[in-house]
Amino acid sequence: MALALESLTVSVGGKSVCRQLSMSFKPGEFWGIMGINGVGKSTLLQCLMGLRKADSGKVLLDNTPLLTYKPIERARKMGLMLQEYEYNFPCSVMEAVLIGRHPFVHSLQWENNKDKNLARQALQKVALDSFSERSINTLSGGEKRRLNLATLLTQNPEYYLLDEPVNHLDIKAQLDVLTLLQHKFKTRYCGIMVIHDPNLAWRYCDHILLLDNGECISGEAKSILNTENLSRLYQCPVQTLKNQEHTIFIPHKNDLHLTTND
Repeated sequence: MALALESLTVSVGGKSVCRQLSMSFKPGEFWGIMGINGVGKSTLLQCLMGLRKADSGKVLLDNTPLLTYKPIERARKMGLMLQEYEYNFPCSVMEAVLIGRHPFVHSLQWENNKDKNLARQALQKVALDSFSERSINTLSGGEKRRLNLATLLTQNPEYYLLDEPVNHLDIKAQLDVLTLLQHKFKTRYCGIMVIHDPNLAWRYCDHILLLDNGECISGEAKSILNTENLSRLYQCPVQTLKNQEHTIFIPHKNDLHLTTND
């Protein structure tokens, strides 16, 4: 089982996202996709989900071309958490999170007890279990973000495509969400996450894909995340601070002097 790319070339607005990219995302892996704003990270996620056609090359899901799957079949195996999500209708938190079960509910049927139990468990995992009867219009930006994740957990796909999942979250909530995801992706699931913070990527991701105007670097996080790659990627000098337990990446101006171990 794997989500694989074969010589994938993608562009957006005349800019190259990736060229002839071949790699695979496997269950048990937690990938971080990194790059500057506008480089095409979200566009690549859309291609991986089959929502956008590549210029050339293939996306394979379990050795089968992705676009040969029916949309409902894809939705049972893959889930996408968008960077921004607008709720255009009034509903309760529980009604919203149950949207995640739509790929598994047949036409003209309602969600059953199993669906509702999955939804309740997902809300509990993101600390929204006491909010189930509240209107989504009463939620803060961070609470809506956790609701987005709970909806994806309720869907429970094999491949999780996450576009900045900790956007709008406070520090503790970021750690709680990423710890939850890290634990989940150690088993039979795979996570592919767009993320900007190299410190969070270092702490939680085991693999990294860097997008740099068509050029791509991928591999194990501890090898890919270094001052040379990050300085070039973000066009900003980066230094590291280390102790026995942690490595911290710090962007700095040329006139800022820090004591580093790198």
